[in-house]
Amino acid sequence: MKRLLPVLLSLAALLLVFTSASGSARANGVPQLVKLTYLAGVSNFGPREAEGVLEFSFAEAYARIELKNLKPIEGYTYEGWLAGGTGKPFFVATLDIPASGVGTIETKLAGLDNYDYNVFIVAARAASATAGAMPAQKSIAGRFTVISDNPAAGQNGDVRPATLPDTGEPPPGFPWSRILYTAGAMAVAAFAINSGRRWKRSHHRD
Repeated sequence: MKRLLPVLLSLAALLLVFTSASGSARANGVPQLVKLTYLAGVSNFGPREAEGVLEFSFAEAYARIELKNLKPIEGYTYEGWLAGGTGKPFFVATLDIPASGVGTIETKLAGLDNYDYNVFIVAARAASATAGAMPAQKSIAGRFTVISDNPAAGQNGDVRPATLPDTGEPPPGFPWSRILYTAGAMAVAAFAINSGRRWKRSHHRD
């Protein structure tokens, strides 16, 4: 048993190393929550009692919008937009709200190339509104503080991804990280088998 203990400890250490390596490849975005209300200086359209919550992550490239008391208005379609910062307003999604005024929308932030937005706006598009631009009619909105890309600044949380988030599609080129991880796992298995055989032989000699 004394001879077996170092083998088990070595195996556990190797497994910990490979498990940590595989987990570090994931995007490390932490979702941000933004309260949506009829915001002074921004909102100019729709019911004042409407409200909602935006949950989003730049690193994971997704957004989830929960809305209530935002009943549809005939002739208008609600949309979600990111605004502020140096880039032009970014269209997030069309918000299909039922007659109850309560709804949840989940979407990807596809094509996002700026990360300094600081306000989310639920805008109302009329049929005559200019395509591709944020409508002038703005319903509920919420401001948020952009979290820095620089971990050295002591700011944690949502960051611009160093690698693209996992969308389920195969990565371009050879998947070296998976190849190395598989090779490592095979090496660990071989090490465990050989160690077991050596322990058996030494145990029989004892």
